[in-house]
Amino acid sequence: MMGTVALYMRLSSEDANEGESFSIRNQRDLLHNFLKSRREFDGCTVMEFCDDGYTGTNFDRPGIQKMLSMAGNPIQCIIVKDFSRFGRNLLDVGDYLDQIFPFLGVRFIAVNENYDSKNSIGSSVSLDVSLKAMVYEMYSRDISEKIRCVQQAKMKKGEYLCAIAFYGYKRSAAQKNKLEVDGKAADVVRRIFQMAVDGITPTQIALRLNAEGIPSPLVYRRENHTDGLRGWKVSGDISYWTRENVRRIISDERYTGCLISRKRTTVDVSKKQTVKVPKEEWIVAKNTHEAIVTEETYAQAQKVLKSCKRKKTPAKPNQRFRGLLKCAVCGRTLERVICKEPYFCCPTRKTVPDALCRRVHVDEQDLETALTASIQSRVRLLLEAEVEHENENLPDALEKQIQECQTAISRCKAKQADAFEDYAEGRITRQEYLTRKAEAARQHDDMTASYMELSAKRVELQKAANSAEKMDLGRYACVGELTRELLTELIREIRVSGENDLEIVWNFRE
Repeated sequence: MMGTVALYMRLSSEDANEGESFSIRNQRDLLHNFLKSRREFDGCTVMEFCDDGYTGTNFDRPGIQKMLSMAGNPIQCIIVKDFSRFGRNLLDVGDYLDQIFPFLGVRFIAVNENYDSKNSIGSSVSLDVSLKAMVYEMYSRDISEKIRCVQQAKMKKGEYLCAIAFYGYKRSAAQKNKLEVDGKAADVVRRIFQMAVDGITPTQIALRLNAEGIPSPLVYRRENHTDGLRGWKVSGDISYWTRENVRRIISDERYTGCLISRKRTTVDVSKKQTVKVPKEEWIVAKNTHEAIVTEETYAQAQKVLKSCKRKKTPAKPNQRFRGLLKCAVCGRTLERVICKEPYFCCPTRKTVPDALCRRVHVDEQDLETALTASIQSRVRLLLEAEVEHENENLPDALEKQIQECQTAISRCKAKQADAFEDYAEGRITRQEYLTRKAEAARQHDDMTASYMELSAKRVELQKAANSAEKMDLGRYACVGELTRELLTELIREIRVSGENDLEIVWNFRE
């Protein structure tokens, strides 16, 4: 009998047309009926995990991720309706069935497929299982391609398929996949374009909007609950106007009443990675919604915007801090100001009159001095700790303890199997079986906990050794020049919260 059994159920949009048999309720009833039909699951702890509305082409699902994090301890058995509920990707499913679950000591059952890993110990996933997984994967790819074709057809007809409307518009309540002008936001968009036509730079526009207290697109959406706030996410938390979001509005041709789609596409159905699509392959649909600005105004704004663009200068040696310095107040990357004594400051000061970011400032020379001293100090401490670690001679003893735990876990599993065999053949009573099973399960849990703890310690030791080995910290013991290579290898980011007030986030464990 298994101590803890996990029942996993999944339903996605690709199953919607398959009928009630694929419903979560049907899957739950089928799995519970299966448990009731098997005496070996009497008295076990049952946990349920469910993903509703998630594809099976990958494992980026909250329910399955939570379940997998508990696989081996406490979950000892996973039961699904069929392989497609667990996953539709042949390679991923095969990895779990052939390697991961056997290593963790987890039994896997697919009810409708009549598959039980207990009966396949010592052998790889059967050809039948592999063929079914391949069929599921091919099915998913076929469905995804059909969905892609349908979506592109809708794009060509000018239907808006995004969940959230862009600033200046809102989704129509009367017509699905249509946009309507959002009055207040649209007025701001018109004003931005007019200021651009008048020759005002994006930085100056952002400064005016912030000074007047006009909500940024992010703040406006939050305050007005546009699109129902259906779990939408944004990168960062910029609650004010910046040069970048002003420039983004001025450059957006959709304000002329057209829709531009398919700028990016997925590389593979089983992955979320996307790639840029060549401009000539974009899908452009004219006159799909009411325009906020005319094409003439848009064209004039582009000319002015082009003239405002900074001239690109070739990279110089002083760019070694590029991207590393962050404002501790707003999180933006600091800009380098070229003058007699160069310094770094937050760009927010240009667009937000009363921003706390105005005090975020660090002199380049002071920065170099502080970093050199900090690097030398941290490296010296790490090297000393490494020597101490080498003298401890822990790895051999640790490996021996891990092997002893593995042997003990195997013995516990054998005890559980023997107990069930004796009970099934009538040599012991049910109460005796439950007593022996409970004791073996307790010992198994104790040994598993010890094994996980020791394994985690081994991983940490390996990480520390690998980190020191890869970084070769000894060569940084006497830092001379702060090169770009050195900085990016040792430092993740440098947070500046005041005048020359630094917090260094290292790439290695302190």
